[in-house]
Amino acid sequence: MARQQVGDRLPRSASETTGRSVPFSDAAATAFVGRWWLWPLAIYLTTRLINVAMIAIASSSSLTLEEFVGLGGRHFGTDAGTAPPGYLTAVTRWDGQWYWEIAAHGYPSELPTDASGNVKQNPWAFFPLYPYVVRGVMFVTRLDFPIASVAVSLIAGAVAMLLLYRLVARRHGRLGGIIAVLAMSTFICAPVMQISYTEGLALTFVLTVITCVTRERFWWAALALLLLGLTRGVAVAFAPALVLYAYLLWRQGALSRRRALPLALLAAWAGLVGVIWPIIVGFVTGEPRAYFLTQQAWNPELRATPIARFLERNSDVPGGFVTAAVIAALWALLLLWLFTVGQQEPMLRAWTIAYIVYVLAVVDWNWSAVRYYMLAIPVFWPLVRAGVPEDRPRQRIAVAIAFAVIGVAAQWWWIRYCLIVSRELVQVP
Repeated sequence: MARQQVGDRLPRSASETTGRSVPFSDAAATAFVGRWWLWPLAIYLTTRLINVAMIAIASSSSLTLEEFVGLGGRHFGTDAGTAPPGYLTAVTRWDGQWYWEIAAHGYPSELPTDASGNVKQNPWAFFPLYPYVVRGVMFVTRLDFPIASVAVSLIAGAVAMLLLYRLVARRHGRLGGIIAVLAMSTFICAPVMQISYTEGLALTFVLTVITCVTRERFWWAALALLLLGLTRGVAVAFAPALVLYAYLLWRQGALSRRRALPLALLAAWAGLVGVIWPIIVGFVTGEPRAYFLTQQAWNPELRATPIARFLERNSDVPGGFVTAAVIAALWALLLLWLFTVGQQEPMLRAWTIAYIVYVLAVVDWNWSAVRYYMLAIPVFWPLVRAGVPEDRPRQRIAVAIAFAVIGVAAQWWWIRYCLIVSRELVQVP
């Protein structure tokens, strides 16, 4: 029974838990009982199509690269190719240009420097798995980077939604899984899963690690951690997450010796994987600090922590540093509460807490950081969890749809004023 309390061998649906049928299954869910993947894919693809229309419409007011640079904006443009105007230009901008450069030309053998000897912005800041997967797709299909990269991002996002559905439905039933996918698909930054960015692929590996850990498939979790470590710089956050998970299991009396040792080894592996890319960069370039120097080229203030930079930038508010510190603390607590309220799965809860703390500690506090919270699994947990009476599924669905509509509206704002380079507002996504 102890293991059932932490969701290791739980029934697949709420009807198996309560002993009665779930009303939601009377119509829609029953039709999909043998095709569990249809609902999550239908939700994901529908929201992505809506985002395609939004991006295409918003692109009509986009500045050209020349206009943007002429206005003083900084933007890297690869010489590997040029995307057709409109949607494909919008989804391959910003970091997408760097991934295009890597997919086409690889990484430089030496760190590029300016006339003063300072390291310039260069491809080593970007992790290799995503651009090389796109490169492989380009080689096999002969597609250009814009189409190949969007295809990889879309497919990775779809796989992530399937993993999320299975992970949630295993504990909270089919309706819980569907609401979770709806929440993720309508998160303000979910359009990032169809542009030339790594969020979709990274989310797939994050959910794979969580799934494998909860099912005690630790070798597969170790492999997924390695792939995550070559996709984004977030694998190290699994080290404290796994320690916290072990603690939660111990609190529930479910941490056996057979489980404790693999979790400890996996946490150590996560810490090692977290530094594997900086080590590779230093080895190839011959400069041990190459990755740090490259990151510093983007942010000269890297020597100070993001929290310290936030306090300094807002020290002029009434009350000075004290008020700024209170605001920072309230913001951190609000994020932790919003992302974990109603969360019952120990491993998911541990990951969300550890990852949010990690992002707050290492990423600058600005609008550019919003998309990083995709990996914190922003789900309507109070609507998802099985604790909500199962005899009221229509109310849960109605509230979830209302939140989803708000989310789609927020996506339009993010696309229109953050993703698209426009005269109204220029903001790196």
